[in-house]
Amino acid sequence: MGTRFRLFVQPPFADAGEQPEFVTVSSPSGSVGPGPSDESMFVIEPVGKKWPYGISRAPFGTPFIYLPQWKGKRLPPALPDANGDFDYLKPGMEGFEAAHAFGCARFTLDIWENYLGRPLEWHFRDDFDRLEITILSQWDNAQFGYGFLEIGSQFEADGSVLPFTLDFDVIAHEVGHAFIYSILGVPDAHTELPEYEGFQEAFSDCVSLIAAMHFPSVIDEVLDETRGNLYLSNRIARFSEFPGQRQIRTANNVHTMDEFIDGYKNEHELSQPLTGAIFDILADIFQESLVECRLITPEVEELAEMVEFGGEDDGAVQAAFDRAYAEDTEGFVAALLDARDTMGTYLAEMLWDLDPDFLDYGDVADAMLAVDDRATGGRYSDIIDRNFERRGIGVLHAGPRFKAKRRDNLPSRRTVQPRDRLRLPRMSYRESYALARGMRNVGGDGTDEPNLRGGH
Repeated sequence: MGTRFRLFVQPPFADAGEQPEFVTVSSPSGSVGPGPSDESMFVIEPVGKKWPYGISRAPFGTPFIYLPQWKGKRLPPALPDANGDFDYLKPGMEGFEAAHAFGCARFTLDIWENYLGRPLEWHFRDDFDRLEITILSQWDNAQFGYGFLEIGSQFEADGSVLPFTLDFDVIAHEVGHAFIYSILGVPDAHTELPEYEGFQEAFSDCVSLIAAMHFPSVIDEVLDETRGNLYLSNRIARFSEFPGQRQIRTANNVHTMDEFIDGYKNEHELSQPLTGAIFDILADIFQESLVECRLITPEVEELAEMVEFGGEDDGAVQAAFDRAYAEDTEGFVAALLDARDTMGTYLAEMLWDLDPDFLDYGDVADAMLAVDDRATGGRYSDIIDRNFERRGIGVLHAGPRFKAKRRDNLPSRRTVQPRDRLRLPRMSYRESYALARGMRNVGGDGTDEPNLRGGH
C-alpha cells in the first residue's frame, strides 16, 4: 500500500468551495518521513531565504550561482500520522501546503514514470541525490532547476496571495521540466533554438494535463461539461484557474506558427501552437475511438472537425454528442481513458528520439510519428500529420525573441549548473564579503553560503 495525501485538483482560488481529494501515491506506507521527504525528494520552507535559486546578483551587481541545498533555518516540517500518511492534514492546517506540494510532485512522477517505463533519474544526480522542493511564499513565480523545485505565489491586485503550493497544475508543470532535462539533457547555449524554449513549456503543460486526467473527478467533470465534444471549453484544457475566469494558458487554442515567424515575446506564448496541436491529437484519437466503438458516427466526427476549424454552428454536433453520451456513458469514459494513455505514452516515448541541440517543433512532430509507427504501425499518422500541419508546425519557424532574455549571455535560472561558475566574472573581496555576511544573517547559522567563483 502507498501513502495517502489530500490534493486539490483545481486550486481553491476561483472557487472557495473547492475541496481536496484523497490520493494514494506509490511511496510504500511508512516510507515518507517528515517534510514530507523520501529517498528522491524533500520539502522545506526556509526562513529568510532572500533569493530563488539559479543566477542571482551580489550587492554590487556581480552575478553568482546560488544552488541547493539550503542549510539555514526552516519552518517545522509536515509530519506523517501513525500510519505514515499525510491525509489527516486539511487546508489551513500547519503543514498542509508542504504535504500538498510533495503529494502533487510524487503523484505526477508516478504517472509519468509509468508511461516512461522506468524511474526518473534526476539530471543533477552527480551533485545532489534528492530534489529540494522549496516553498518561497513571497516570490511571484515557480521554477524547476538543478536540484530544486521552488514554489512561490500569485499576488493579486486586491492584496490577496494565492500560494502555488495549492496549485496542482503549476507543480505538475514544473515536474514536466524535470523529465525533459533528465532524458534530453541541457542544450548547449549556442545550439538552443527559440522553439526549444516553447517545447519546454508545451511538454510541461501536457504533463500537467495528462496527470490531471488521472483524477476520476476530472474525467467525470470533462464529460459532464462536453458530453465528449472536447473542443468545447473544459477542465483539461484550462491550466491554473484564478478569480475572474482567468487561467495561465489554454490547451484548446487556435494559435498557429504564423503568429511567431517575425519573433515572439516569451516562451509561454510560443508554446501555444504546439500545446494546441497535441491537445487536438488527443481529442481526435478520442473521437476516433468513439467511432470505432460505434458510439458516434463518422459523419459526426467529421462535422465536429469542421466546426473546430472555422465552422459557425456547432448546435447539431453538440446535440449528437449529447445523445450518444447519454446512451453509453461508460463507453465514453473508457474511450477517453484510452486516448489519455495513448497520448501519455507517445509523449513519454518521443523524448528518447529528441535532441535538445537545434530542436524545433518539426522534430517533435517527426518523433511522435516515429513513436506511432513503432507502436501501431502508423494507426494515428493521419491525425498527427493533420494537426501539426494545421498549426504550421514543421513548415514555419519562430523568429528571434523580441527582447533579448539574457543580454549578458548567462545561463538561465533553470539551466545553470555548478560548472557554469567558470563563466562568471570574479567578485571583488569587498563584494564577496558583503554577500557572505548577508547570507549568514539570513541563514542564522552561517552555513548557507552561495556558490561563488574564485577563492574570495
